[in-house]
Amino acid sequence: MKIDAGNVNAVPSKRLFLSIIADYDLNRSICELIDNGLDVWTRAGRRQPIVIDVHLDPDEQSICVEDDAGGLPREDLGVIVGPGQSGSVATAHETIGIFGVGTKRAVVALAKQIVITTRYQHAETFQIGFDESWLNDEDWVLKVHQVDDLPVGTTRVELYQLRLLLDDDNIKMLRHHLSATYANFLTNPAVTIRLNTVPLEPRFFDNWAYPPEGSPQRWSGPMRTPSGKLLRVDVIAGLSKESSPASGDYGVYFYCNNRLVAPAMKSFEVGFTRGQAGLPHPKVSLTKVIVSLNGDADEMPWNSSKSDVSTKHHVFTALHDWLVTVVKHYATLSRTWEGQWPDKVFIYDDGDITFNKVDDFLTAKRAVLPNLPVVRPRLPVRITKANSGVAQAKPYVVGLYEGVVAARTLVKQDLSQRNWLAFNLLDVSLTGALKEYLVNDAGAELSSLDLAQLINRDRTVSADLRARVPLPDPLWTKVEQIGRLRHDLTFGRAAPKISDEQLAAADAIVSEVLARLFDVKLTA
Repeated sequence: MKIDAGNVNAVPSKRLFLSIIADYDLNRSICELIDNGLDVWTRAGRRQPIVIDVHLDPDEQSICVEDDAGGLPREDLGVIVGPGQSGSVATAHETIGIFGVGTKRAVVALAKQIVITTRYQHAETFQIGFDESWLNDEDWVLKVHQVDDLPVGTTRVELYQLRLLLDDDNIKMLRHHLSATYANFLTNPAVTIRLNTVPLEPRFFDNWAYPPEGSPQRWSGPMRTPSGKLLRVDVIAGLSKESSPASGDYGVYFYCNNRLVAPAMKSFEVGFTRGQAGLPHPKVSLTKVIVSLNGDADEMPWNSSKSDVSTKHHVFTALHDWLVTVVKHYATLSRTWEGQWPDKVFIYDDGDITFNKVDDFLTAKRAVLPNLPVVRPRLPVRITKANSGVAQAKPYVVGLYEGVVAARTLVKQDLSQRNWLAFNLLDVSLTGALKEYLVNDAGAELSSLDLAQLINRDRTVSADLRARVPLPDPLWTKVEQIGRLRHDLTFGRAAPKISDEQLAAADAIVSEVLARLFDVKLTA
C-alpha cells in the first residue's frame, strides 16, 4: 500500500559545480570552450569559416576564449549555466558536446569570476556573469544585460581570478594538447584556432612504416548500434617508423566526431595484457592503432569530459574483440623484430596502406589480417633444440653451452664493458668444461684438491691435464692463450679491455672444446 507523503525538492545545489570539477585541468577546460564554438558552427551547417581565439595572459592571470561561430540566441542563455541543459540536442550533426555540464564545469574549474557575452546573428548583444558569491547561494536566477555590440555571431568567454597559475610552461603544453586534439578540424581551411594570436598547426600520430611483411592496414565500414543509429568506423593500424617508449606515444588512439578523445591507450581493455598484446613495454612501442568514429554524438563512447573512452559503452564493447586482434597482431610484429627495427621496419618509410571493407563492425568479431612472418627462433631456443639429445644424456653440459649463449647475448647489450664481461663468461664455461669432463667422462677418481690443481690453468696448461683431457695440441695452445689473456687482464695494471677479435677467438675456442668433449653444437 502507498500513501502520499508529500514531495521532496530535487533541485540540485549549485555547490555541485565545485564537487565535479576535480577532473578538469587547463587543457580539458579550454577544450570544452572550443568544443562549444565548433558545435555551433557544425549545427549551422559549417557553411562559413570559423575563427576561435584563445588568449591566456600570465601577467593579468586571465583567460579569454572568443569564437565567431554564430552566437547564442537570447532564449538559450540558460544553457550556459544550467546543469544538463545543452545546445547540442540535435546530435545527428555529429557534434562533440552533448552532456550539458562540460562548459559549466570548465569555467568554474578555471576561475572564480566568469563573464560570457554573445551576439546571435543581427540581434542585440547580451551578457551574463557570475562569481564565487553566486555559487554559494541557491538562487539560480542570473541577470542578463544588454551591452555594446560584439561582431555578429560572436561569443566571448572571459575568466578572471583564476584557480590556477598561468605560466609559459602550461601555455606551451596547452598548445601541444590543442594541436593534437583538433588536428582533424585544423586540416579544414575553414577552421582557424589561435592561441595567443598564433594559429595552431595540426599534430597527428600517423608516422607509419611500411615493411613488406607488416605494412599498415585500413578498415572502413558502418556500425549499426542497438538503437538503430548508424556510425561510420575507420581504423588504421600499423607500425610506427620511430620508437617512443619514453614518451609513450604508442597504443590505441580514439577520435570521436573528428576530435581526439583518448590518445595512446595502453590498458588491458584494448589488449595490452598478458595473453593478448602483452603488457606495455618498449618491445611493443611501435604498435599504433587509430580508431575514428563519426555519427550521432550520443552514440560516441567518450566520458563526460571527453578526456577518455568509456570502455563499458556499447559501441566500445562491440568493437572490443575485433580491436584486440588488431592490436595483438602489430604488437607481435613489434616484439618479433625488436633489436632489428632499423633494418626490418624503419628503413621502409614509404608505401601504401592496404584497404579493407567491413560490412558491419557490429558483427565483425575478428579483423582479417595477413599471416605473421615466419621468424627464425632466438639463439637460446635454437641452441637448446640442437643439443636436446646431449642435454638429456649428460645434463651437466647444459650450463656449459648456456654460458656461451649468455656471452653472445650479453655482447649485444649497450654496455661499455660488454666484451670483458662476455669473455669472463666464456672463460668460466671453458673451466667448467674441463672439470665436468674429468668428473663425469674421464673415469678417474679425483679429489677436490686434485681437480683444483689440474684445472688451475694460470698461464699454461699442465702436462697432466693435457694427458687426461683428449684435445689436440693446437687447441691446447689456444686454450693457453685464453688463460694468459685472462691472467694479464685480471692481475695487470691496465684496465681490462677485450677487442671484438679477441672475443670472437675466445668464443671459437670454447665452442670447439665443447664440441670435441661433449658433441655440443653451438652453430645452430
